[in-house]
Amino acid sequence: MPRPSGTAKLARRLGARVRELRDEAGLTQEKLAWECELSKPYLSQIEAGKRMPSIAVLGAVAKRLGILIADIVALEPNEPRLRLLEAARHHDEAALEVAVREVVSARGKRSRR
Repeated sequence: MPRPSGTAKLARRLGARVRELRDEAGLTQEKLAWECELSKPYLSQIEAGKRMPSIAVLGAVAKRLGILIADIVALEPNEPRLRLLEAARHHDEAALEVAVREVVSARGKRSRR
């Protein structure tokens, strides 16, 4: 069986992220698709990792969810910048403080290289 391409892996990861954010927002696929002027089957294919969404589609989804496209495409959960975005999105001040320190620390390590 052939290995999935990098694009296929990315499509699956993006789809999972869209599903996660939609669930967090308490929306059904049907409601999000309707509000983003997409068909439900198309959104379902995106979430299943079978279709790669365009920037326009990611923009519509992000706008409806009240987030930035960067919140969708930031796929590395251990990345300090993603933890910062997540803490800000959830208005978690304690996590936000920790994440800011991590981002600053990570930048300092990169500048010393």
